[in-house]
Formats: sequence, structure tokens, C-alpha cells
Amino acid sequence: MGLVSVSSRLLDRSALILASEKKVAEPTLASAPLSKEGKAMARQWRLVVGFTAFVLAVAAWRAMTFAPAPQPVTLGLVDMQKLLEGYKALQEDDARFRQTAQRRQQMLEARELLEPKEWEELDALERKEMDGKLTDAERKRLEELRKLTDERRAEIDRLRLKGQLSDEERKRLEYLQNLQRTNQAKLKELFEKFRTELDEINQRITQMHRQRIRDAAKQVAQQLNLKLVLVGDEDAVLYAEPTLDITEQVLAILNSGK
Repeated sequence: MGLVSVSSRLLDRSALILASEKKVAEPTLASAPLSKEGKAMARQWRLVVGFTAFVLAVAAWRAMTFAPAPQPVTLGLVDMQKLLEGYKALQEDDARFRQTAQRRQQMLEARELLEPKEWEELDALERKEMDGKLTDAERKRLEELRKLTDERRAEIDRLRLKGQLSDEERKRLEYLQNLQRTNQAKLKELFEKFRTELDEINQRITQMHRQRIRDAAKQVAQQLNLKLVLVGDEDAVLYAEPTLDITEQVLAILNSGK
């Protein structure tokens, strides 16, 4: 049993060796000599491969050399602080807005110590004043009503500082103080009305001039072939060439009224 087993293994090993030797001895396609036609075909293939590699190399070189370079992004900067200070129409509208706000404040202060009938009379005269229809007598009365609160406020201060008040003076002081407290609710309501009006005016002016600034900046950008216009905020822009500043060009358009 053991001999058979060993013999079988030896036979198997001999078969493997013979098979290996046989494979080495057999000629392969690569080792076979080429005919004349085969040699000619091989030369042709080498020429084709070499020419193809040359063409690809030239194409790659041309692509790197003659490909259009990406166009730089041209931009302009606007100094908004300088723009707002030099924008004449905006400055004029801002001055008118401030005058309107100041006028509303004066209207509130003038009513602080007015009696109900005086308040109504002042309202009517101010409406006529806005329409430009005041007579000389009405204009005089209007000025008197506007001064009443200041006069009564001074009267309150004088009575408070006085040491001994007569009964009449005490009643007068109490009356004025009660009138002042009573008017607080009406003054608060009027204040809210004025604030709403001023907010609407401010919003309308701001939107109008913001659009005008945008239009002017767009016009300059088209003239200079700019792709982008930014606000040159010093907190946002770390560095910029002075030549990028187009504030003066934008201002020129805004102030020309075009």
C-alpha cells in the first residue's frame, strides 16, 4: 500500500516534469521567425504608432499655447460715504426731511398745555397755513397759540419755585398740571401718527435714491465694461487699487440729473 502510494507520487512528479520540459521545448508564436511580410507589417505599425504619438503631442502643445486665457473679472468700487455726501439731490431731500421732522416735533410741543378748544383752533389754522390761505389776523392768532404752551410752562415753573402760594395761585398750578397730564394721551397718539408719516416719507426717499444710485452705477459699468460694482466699505475691502474707484463718475451722473 505504501509502495503504491510512493510510486504514484513519483509518477505524478515525473509527469509534471515531462510536461514542463515539453512546454519549454515547444516553439511559441513570439519565438517563431517572422517572414518578410511580417517584418514589413511590424515596421508599418511602428510608424503608425510613432506618428500618432507625435500628432497627439502637437495637439496638446497647441492647446496649452493657443487656448484663450480666462478673461479677468473687471470691477469697480463705490465709496458710499463720499457718494452720499456729494449726492446733491439726496442732501436736499434729507434737509427737507429733517425740517419736516423738526416741524412735527414743534407741533407736539406747542400742544402740551393747550385747552381742547385751543387745540382744535390750532389744528384748523395749521391746515390753512399749509394751503397758504391764512389771513394776517389768522397768522397772528396762530403765533399766539404756538406760544401759549411755552408761556404756561414758564408759569408752572414760577409757581413751583414760589414759597407761599395764594389759593388762586394754587388752583392755577393744579389746573395747569392737570391740563398737562390730560394732554399726554392725545400727544402720544399724535406722536405715533407723526412717526408713521415720517417713516413712510423716509422709506420713499430712500428707495427712490437707492434706485437712482443703482442706475448710475450700472451706466458707469456699461461705459467702462465692468462686470461687477461693489460698495468699497473699508471694513469689507482690505485693499483695492485707487483706479478701481468709480465714485466720481457715478456722482457726475447723479448730479447731472440724467
